[in-house]
Amino acid sequence: MWADRPDATIRILPRLNHLFQHAETELVAEYAQIEETFAPEALDLVADWIVQRFGG
Repeated sequence: MWADRPDATIRILPRLNHLFQHAETELVAEYAQIEETFAPEALDLVADWIVQRFGG
């Protein structure tokens, strides 16, 4: 599946939901209760990935 996408990177971010927020249950019902917009460590990973591929 990923063999045809050599530029793909897979990272597991424990305790983050699909919106990249820290979550206790990781259930959709919890989303509205979370104040965090985007976990800083997830943002750092995305930013680093972009810089590595396209430069700073």
